Amino acid sequence: MAHGNMKKLPEDVVIDILLRLPVKSLMKLKCVSNTWYILIGSSTFINCHLNSNTVAKEEFILFKRSFMEEPYRYKTILSFLSGDDDYYLNALSPDLDVSDLISTFNSIYDQFIGPCHGLIALMNILNTILINPATRNYRLIPPCPFACPPGFRRDVDCIGFGFDTISNDYKVVRISEIYWDTYYMSPDVREKKVEVYGLSFDSWRELEHVGQDLPIVHWMSCSMIFYKVACHWLAIVGSKMVILCFDMSTETFRNMILPNTCNYFNGPRYGLVILNESLSMICYPDQDHMSDPAHELMDIWIMSEYSVYDSWIKKYSIGLLPIDSLLAVWKDYSVLLECDNGHLISCDIKSGKVKAFNFDGFPKSLRAIT
Repeated sequence: MAHGNMKKLPEDVVIDILLRLPVKSLMKLKCVSNTWYILIGSSTFINCHLNSNTVAKEEFILFKRSFMEEPYRYKTILSFLSGDDDYYLNALSPDLDVSDLISTFNSIYDQFIGPCHGLIALMNILNTILINPATRNYRLIPPCPFACPPGFRRDVDCIGFGFDTISNDYKVVRISEIYWDTYYMSPDVREKKVEVYGLSFDSWRELEHVGQDLPIVHWMSCSMIFYKVACHWLAIVGSKMVILCFDMSTETFRNMILPNTCNYFNGPRYGLVILNESLSMICYPDQDHMSDPAHELMDIWIMSEYSVYDSWIKKYSIGLLPIDSLLAVWKDYSVLLECDNGHLISCDIKSGKVKAFNFDGFPKSLRAIT
């Protein structure tokens, strides 16, 4: 009966009503009709819903965690949770077993990027999957077809995901380095390679004239993010940390300078997040290399004017926390963190109050996107 009444409403009114509903309600409404299933699952609707001011953005959290099935074999699980409560995380749907990311090595290399125009990417050095959070479906991106010549090896430096607003296409970018196998020749002979995948054509291509002075990407939790029109990776130049940027439309690279205190060899770990709609960096202690735990702080820097070095401001400093990895910013005033035992906690960046959740995975395997 309700669906019959909705048929009498103009389509734009129906869409406006649906955009005001929380994710949990939309999951139920997908079953009303095939038309609604297609509408709610479309990237256009998802992007509008994510950016709607009438929907609390913090209500939806996607977690990835791994569990050891047998020695050196890890199973990946996606958990779709409602974060509309400060103290509890409620399941929106059953956990999703991502068989394409089962691996024989620890999943510390798994990274989330997104949401980006309705889609979220989960990637590691071997595979990339694109997740539709509305339908709970995912798609495995085909592997890059470009092989190494005989006698060469390849190391994948980093992978990124974003949206090209000019070509109106989702893209995956991979930076790798090809070098001679030491059995044949000196390993000093190295060459950077950059490959780009376009979702519209479902194909990979190599970029030409790639500069060989690209910095070394720092592959850690929250070390890569898509913001504005570019992928951003934390990277290392000498002993300094920088942000390597790749514009998805022009397909060009550039470096952004971090505050002078960000030195790769002085012990802290770093993560990139979006805080109050600004590109931000969180610097937190490495639990294994703390010289004076009583004075170790988690510092939060905000770039108030994008790409302007002088606009970096240290906004918050928080006392020592029992954390191994930074996961995500939640509700613009709280950060989600993983303890060294694989358990999830949150910290209010204004008050410093810590909350523990009954949620965990294999140590160092938790990842989150909000």
